[in-house]
Amino acid sequence: MGDAPEVRQSPSDSDLPGVRQTELHERIVEQEPTAFAELCQVALPHLVAFLRSEFGRQDTHLHETVAIDLLLAYQRRPEQYDPQKLSLLAYLRMAARHDMLNAIDKQTRRQSRLASLEDPLVELQVGGRNNIQETFELDEWLQQHTDLSLPEILRRLSSELDEVDEQVLLLMLEGVRETERYADVMGLEWADVENQRREVKRAKDRVMKKLQRFGERAKNDG
Repeated sequence: MGDAPEVRQSPSDSDLPGVRQTELHERIVEQEPTAFAELCQVALPHLVAFLRSEFGRQDTHLHETVAIDLLLAYQRRPEQYDPQKLSLLAYLRMAARHDMLNAIDKQTRRQSRLASLEDPLVELQVGGRNNIQETFELDEWLQQHTDLSLPEILRRLSSELDEVDEQVLLLMLEGVRETERYADVMGLEWADVENQRREVKRAKDRVMKKLQRFGERAKNDG
C-alpha cells in the first residue's frame, strides 16, 4: 500500500502571538533596524506554507516569490495595515492570496495568450447559483471591477460597512469557510449550528450586496 496522502492545513496566528505581531508592526513603522528581519523569520515560512495549502498546484518558487514580494511591499508601506481590524499575519495572508491570484492570472495569460482582461468572468448574483463564494474568490471578483489596491478597497469600503459587516468581509477576503469563525465575530456563540449558518449566510449576502454596488460604482468611475 502507498503512503497516505498528506493533509495540508493552513497556518494560523499561533505561529506568532498577537501581542508580538503588534509590537513588531510598531517597530517596523518606527524603522527599527532589526524588526523587519525578526518578522520575516516567522512570516516568510508562515506565508509560504499558507500559499502551498491554498495553491498546492502552483510551483513552490511562485509561492516563495509572492511571499517575499509581499513582505517587501509591506516594509515599504507598513502604514497600510490597520492593527485595529485584524492581526498582522491574517492581513499578510489575505494580501498573499490576493497577490497569488494576480500572479497566477498573469502567468496564465502569458502562457496561453488567450485570456482577455475585457472578458467578464461571472456576474455577481446575490443569493443565486452563481453566488460569489461558489464561483471564485471574493478578492478575485473585486479585481475584475476595479484597479484599486486591496488596502485602498478596504479603506473605501470601511466607510460603508458597520463593524460586524467589516469583520465578515475580512474573513471572506481571507478565504475563511468555517461558520464558527463568522459566528464568533457576529456574537452568535450562543446560537445552535442551524441558526448560526442562517445568520452567517444573511450577513454574507448583505455584504455582497454592498460589494455589488461598490463594483458598479468602481466601473462607472473607471
